[in-house]
Amino acid sequence: MASNGYDVIIVGGGMGGLNLAALLSKEGRRVLVLEKGGRESLGGRAASGKVGSSAVDNGIKGLILAGTQDEVFRRIGKKLPENVCRWTNSGQVHMNGEWRKLDEIVRGSIGEFAKVYMNTTSEWSYDEIEGINDVSIEEFVTQRTDDQGVIDFFRYLGWLFGGTLSMPLDYSAGSLFYSVKKQFDTLGRYPSQSYWVKGGSGAIAGPLVEATEENGGEIRTSCSVSRVVIERGTVRGVDVEVGSRRVPTELVDTERIEAPVVVSAVAIWDIFNILSEDDLSPWYADRLRHLHRKTLNLATLTYGHTDRELWDFSGPRWTQEGPVSGRPWCASDLEYGEDESEYQVTFWMQLGWWDKPNVFEMREASHKAALERLFDDFEGDVRALFPGIVEDSKWRLRSFGPATIMETPGYVGSSLVDIEAQGVDGLYLIGERTRAAKVMGVYGAAQVALAAAERILAR
Repeated sequence: MASNGYDVIIVGGGMGGLNLAALLSKEGRRVLVLEKGGRESLGGRAASGKVGSSAVDNGIKGLILAGTQDEVFRRIGKKLPENVCRWTNSGQVHMNGEWRKLDEIVRGSIGEFAKVYMNTTSEWSYDEIEGINDVSIEEFVTQRTDDQGVIDFFRYLGWLFGGTLSMPLDYSAGSLFYSVKKQFDTLGRYPSQSYWVKGGSGAIAGPLVEATEENGGEIRTSCSVSRVVIERGTVRGVDVEVGSRRVPTELVDTERIEAPVVVSAVAIWDIFNILSEDDLSPWYADRLRHLHRKTLNLATLTYGHTDRELWDFSGPRWTQEGPVSGRPWCASDLEYGEDESEYQVTFWMQLGWWDKPNVFEMREASHKAALERLFDDFEGDVRALFPGIVEDSKWRLRSFGPATIMETPGYVGSSLVDIEAQGVDGLYLIGERTRAAKVMGVYGAAQVALAAAERILAR
C-alpha cells in the first residue's frame, strides 16, 4: 500500500471507472476516483440530465442484457434500476418508400434466417465467433444467403447495435454475433427487448457511487488530472491541478497523489490528455494514436410529448435513407417522464470519424456549419416520416458527441489494446475500447471493469 493509503487511483468517473471503483472497494482496496467534472458528471457519457420532469440521456443509451452490469451489482450488493422499456426489438424498417415490419421480413425467410442467425449463435463457440471479427456482416451474410429479407434484417441489426457506417457493410460480424450469443447464454433465449433504465442511464451511476463510498472509497469531483506519473516504466501516481486560474493563461500548481496502480478510465480518444507519449514505448504510443480517434460519432434528436396518438410504441424504427438527409438512422420511444403521460422519442444518426462534422474539429467554422446543416436535414427527415413529432413537441434536445470506437473489421477484438498497458507496470486502461469489451456500451464498460478488477486484485 502506498504511503498515503491509496491502493488504486482511477482517473475518470464514467461507467467503467465507477464499476471498477465499486468492485475494488467491496474487496477492501482503498480506491480514489478523480473526475474532472462536477458531481453531476459521474457516469460520464452515460450521465443523464433533466428537461422538466423527464430524464434525458447524453445521446442514446440502453443496457444490453448480457450478464455483466447485473453481475457488478450482484457483487456489490445493489439492485439494478427498473427497466421501463415496453416494446421488443421487432420494429419497422423504412425501405423503398414504405414501412415494413421486421417480423414480416424475417417470417417470409425463416429458413434462411435460421441458417444465418440462429445456427451461428447457438452452434458456434465464442472463439469461432471471434475468428470472424475482421469479417464484415455484409460479407458474412451474403456468403450464406441471397435472401434479401435476411440481408436487410442484418443491415438493420448492424445499425441498431451501433458501430456501422452509412452503408452497413463494414460492421464486424464477430462483434455482432458475440453480443447476441452472450445475451442468448445469459437469458436462455434470443434477445428481444431492450433495457431502458428508469430515471435515465445516469441512474446506474448512483448505486455504484454509494457502494464505493460505503466501502471506504473516495470520489473527488472537479479534480483535473494533469498527467499520470510514470518513472522508469513503473506507475508512481498522478499529478492533479490545484487552485484556480486567475487569468486564462495562468499555469496552476500541481499536487502529486501516489499509488502503485493507476487506472485510466477516460475514453481512449482522451487518453493523451493524461498520458505522455514520452513515458511509453514508441510503438505502443503509435498504436494508441492510431486507435484513439477512430470514433463512431452520434447525432441525436429528442422530442418530449404527452400526446400518445403520435407514436405507436411497438418498437424501434430504422430508415435506410432519410428523405432529406439521405442518411440512415434509428428511432425509439423512451418512457422517462415522472408523469405517466409523458414520453420522449429519440432519433439517432451515426457518423464516421472521417465525416464532416467531426466531433474533434468543432472549433472550426466549417464543422459548425456542417453540424447545423446535418441537424436541419435530420429534422427534415423526421418531419417527413413522422408528422406531428416535431411540430407538437413540448421540448426538443439536440446532442452530438463520440459514442465508441467503430466496431468494424480492424477495430475490434485483438486489434484493440489490452487492459494492462504494455511496458508500464501498474498502469491499466479501461476506457473505450479494450480487448475485454466484447459487448457494447454500458454493459461493455461493466465487462471491462470485471476483467480489470480480477487482474488488479491478483497483484
